[in-house]
Amino acid sequence: MAFFLVPLALVLSNSGVVNFQDPSANWPMVAVYLLTSLLAFCAATSLISAAVTRLTYDAKHLTPTGLRAIFGPALAAAPSIGLLGIAICALLVVVQVSMFALGLVTPLLSLVALPVFFVIYLWSIAAFSLMPAAAVIENRGLRSLSRSRELTNGYRLAVLGTMLLASLCSVVIQLVFSFATFFLTILVSLVSETLSGILSFASSLAAFGVMISFMCIVACLLYLRLREVKEGVGIDQIEAIFD
Repeated sequence: MAFFLVPLALVLSNSGVVNFQDPSANWPMVAVYLLTSLLAFCAATSLISAAVTRLTYDAKHLTPTGLRAIFGPALAAAPSIGLLGIAICALLVVVQVSMFALGLVTPLLSLVALPVFFVIYLWSIAAFSLMPAAAVIENRGLRSLSRSRELTNGYRLAVLGTMLLASLCSVVIQLVFSFATFFLTILVSLVSETLSGILSFASSLAAFGVMISFMCIVACLLYLRLREVKEGVGIDQIEAIFD
C-alpha cells in the first residue's frame, strides 16, 4: 500500500509542486502528479479491497490461506473493482455538479437538489457495496455492479444501515489509532523531524488500510449472508459453483 501511495506523498511534501499561489508553477507537472496519485490511490484501494475480501471469505470458509491463494484472485479482481469504483465516483460527481448547477438557477431548486443527491448517494451505498465480493468470489468482472444490485434487492435498507454503522465504527477506530500515534509522533519529533514525518505518513497509511479492511470485511459478510438467504447457498457451496 505504501508503494502505491508514494506519488501522493511526493505531492504533499513538495511545496514547489503544490504551491497554487505561484503563477510560475509547473502546472503540467502538477497535473501529472495528481493524476498519478489518483490512479495509485485507486490501485491501492482496489488491491486492498480484493485481498481483504478474499481473506475474509477464506477465514469464514475455514480454508488454509497462503499468499498465492489471497493475491491470485485479488490481483485478478482488482482492475474490475478499480474501474467500477471510478465509474461510481464519476457518476456521483456528475450528479453533484448537476444538482449544484440547478441550485445556481434558483435557490428553491437547491432545496430539492440536495436531498435528491443524498438519496442517490445512499442508494449507491446500499446497492453497490457488495461489488468487491462479487468480483473476487464470483469472478464477475465488470458485471459485479449488477450482481451487487441483484443481491441487495429487497434488503437495501438493512445493507445501508449496516454499512453506515460500520462506517461509524471505522471512524472510531481511526480516531483511536490516530490519537495513539499522535503522541508517539510528538515524542519521535524530539529526536528527528524527518523520522517524525515518516512515522506520521506511515500511521496515516495504516489508518487508511484499517478503515478499508474493516469495511470490506463487513461487506463480504453481508454478501455471504445474502447469498445464503436469497439463494440458499451455504459458505461451503458458494465458490464451487464458479469453479
